[in-house]
Amino acid sequence: MGKIFGLSRERIRQLEKEELRKLRHPNFAGHLRQYLN
Repeated sequence: MGKIFGLSRERIRQLEKEELRKLRHPNFAGHLRQYLN
């Protein structure tokens, strides 16, 4: 993945961590639940 986008492994790890944190946020989870139901 990193080679495709020209990013280091560490940067990919940071992005994954940040996005997972966003997905776990209650506001986002509520919007996602509404969309999926």
